[in-house]
Amino acid sequence: MSRLFIHVRPRPRLLAGVTALVAVSLLAACGGGSDSASPKAAVTSAKVDLSGVTLRVADQVGQTKAILEAAGVLKDAPYKIEWSDFSAAAPLLQALRANAVDIGPAGDAPTLNAIGAGAPLKIVGVTRSSARAVAVLVPKDSPIHTVADLKGKTVSPTTKGSVGHYLLLGALKEAGLRPDDVTISFLTPQAASAAFDSKQIDAWTTWDPYVALAEQKGAHIIRDGVGISSGLGFTVASDQAAGDSAKRAAIADFLARQTKAFDWSNTNKADFAALFASLTKLPEPVATVVANRRTVESPPIDDVIIKKLQETADVYTEAGVIDHKLDVAPYFVRSLTS
Repeated sequence: MSRLFIHVRPRPRLLAGVTALVAVSLLAACGGGSDSASPKAAVTSAKVDLSGVTLRVADQVGQTKAILEAAGVLKDAPYKIEWSDFSAAAPLLQALRANAVDIGPAGDAPTLNAIGAGAPLKIVGVTRSSARAVAVLVPKDSPIHTVADLKGKTVSPTTKGSVGHYLLLGALKEAGLRPDDVTISFLTPQAASAAFDSKQIDAWTTWDPYVALAEQKGAHIIRDGVGISSGLGFTVASDQAAGDSAKRAAIADFLARQTKAFDWSNTNKADFAALFASLTKLPEPVATVVANRRTVESPPIDDVIIKKLQETADVYTEAGVIDHKLDVAPYFVRSLTS
């Protein structure tokens, strides 16, 4: 456990900390499987004394914290929030699995990768954002102009099971290529960035703010996620947090505040970009690109959302990322979203 926290605590730095603006999601938690209870039946903070509760919120590049603080929605929170930062979804989900944090955001692909590997987690909230925030990049002056040109080339989809990996699989299929038509190199975001800059790889499939950072250096997008990536992101809870009534109440309150913060960030992009740049140490032009490219909605969990994630899971099973047929429905909790 102590080793895990060593990775959790450091504050984000420009390249060591930047990661996906994959959808930071509404969060709710509940014990058991897919929860069909009415939202009106959900536990609310008004019914529980939260003064002694500490909600451990995992974050990526300070994104969630930036939105909530900029929107001013945490000023009267009746519980304490303990923030932790991660460089990507995979280590964040590992922390959830180890009960080192209570809740945190992750994209659809890494969430599937975690639950497919047997992690005791619950999907408790959903966001939908623009699929333009994930893209296949090639360096400045690259002779590669289309996905079809990637045949025989080396591509990093960043980490295995990431949203970048999912986009690469879909883009190759769309171009009439198979995964073994390219050399796939799985790298951490930082290692992939360095390999891309030094042209040790021919293309990189990644997400904002990495996409925006690479574009600033002259990289070109040859395929974004529109039409392939779902744009879905999830808030995931540990089973322990999901089963604790007081933390469930705190989570419900946190979700309501987060929804307001998303609405604020969608309509106050300049203000959000400025604070995002300040907290993450990203260059302001990069933060502005990221902010302008993102619009986040917070839909309730419904059958359409579950079906879409099932489609993604099936693609991953076919590609061998998940080694068995995965039924995603039991991992969803509906009762704290509306």
